[in-house]
Amino acid sequence: MIQHSCQETEPLLSGYLDGELTAGDRQRVELILDDCMVCGQAFDEMRKMRQRVGAIDYEKMTSQEKDQISRTAQESVGASVGQVLFLVGVFIVYGVGAFWMVRGLIGDSEAPLFLRVGAPIMILGMGVLFFTVLFQRIKAAKTDKYRNVRI
Repeated sequence: MIQHSCQETEPLLSGYLDGELTAGDRQRVELILDDCMVCGQAFDEMRKMRQRVGAIDYEKMTSQEKDQISRTAQESVGASVGQVLFLVGVFIVYGVGAFWMVRGLIGDSEAPLFLRVGAPIMILGMGVLFFTVLFQRIKAAKTDKYRNVRI
């Protein structure tokens, strides 16, 4: 019996179906599938779902089904634009608010030294963290192998 966590194995099942696992991971998944009924059932369901989705013929869809797919795509674009606008607004409010706060703290000679030094450092750190995560997400989005998959 192989020790494993079904929750940790589940993401490997997709890679196994796509043929993208290393030889060692592929062998481990095969052993788990032979040994664990829960993982075996999850794998079978995932394989069947992919077969059903892969069998959908766009040319044979009704116009109503095609319209539904189109509406879903348009809603997704609208949500993306909304997210970008929200993030720009947060960035502007955060940047201006942080600037005013830091300017006020540094200029206030009665403010304790730990606030005059600590607050700007904390705000700068949050900004660096934000941009680091943002650039990581952009890089991950560019290298996402499923990015161009169409429904």
